[in-house]
Amino acid sequence: MFKRILVGFDGSKESLSALNLAISLAKLHGASIKALEVLDHMPVILEAYVKEDSIREKERIIKHTELIKKISIENSVSIDYEVVRGDPAIVLSKYAEAEGFDLIILGRRKLKGLKKIFIESVSSKVLDISKKPVLVVKD
Repeated sequence: MFKRILVGFDGSKESLSALNLAISLAKLHGASIKALEVLDHMPVILEAYVKEDSIREKERIIKHTELIKKISIENSVSIDYEVVRGDPAIVLSKYAEAEGFDLIILGRRKLKGLKKIFIESVSSKVLDISKKPVLVVKD
């Protein structure tokens, strides 16, 4: 049923839960997994002024690349990892459709207080806009 699984990944415990479920489904269905990390879009003009953030992002990507490799080896499953920029919900939804993924798996973070009122979560937004099936993993 599922041959290509896309996982929204950011290194959080919620995204690790989503990745673990993707691994179980991949083993069950013989599916491939792509862990896609979407970094918020930064205008090119600002990149020169925000070098510290850029260095942190590079360190984060290296850390996540090593983590994905470790998880892949431990579970005997091939996991492709890619990093792109943009609005996470839009990128995940469009990427899944353009690349022919059968399922999107996301972790769910609980937003609290004012954030819950004013900010729509990535998982909620993907559920609204994706044309592909979406599985949201509660921790």
